[in-house]
Amino acid sequence: MSHDDVEGVAGQGEQDLSEMRQRMAVIKEEVTAEVEEKWVTPYRTPAVFDLKVQARLASHEEYRSLQDRVRDAQAAQSSAAE
Repeated sequence: MSHDDVEGVAGQGEQDLSEMRQRMAVIKEEVTAEVEEKWVTPYRTPAVFDLKVQARLASHEEYRSLQDRVRDAQAAQSSAAE
């Protein structure tokens, strides 16, 4: 594999990683809006609201899958850079 091929593969990996992160951001926005709309309580504080959003994201199958893929891609990039 030539140096240009390696750079091309690395560039594609960066693009894929960026797309996964963008999708995660969209999911987080959707979940945040859903919690905002449905969770009405006088005891809501910013910290508790954030915990509620994080709990919803933890149970969101696509978000968890993307988290795993991003972590794996970052680990692969780190090991390739060494």
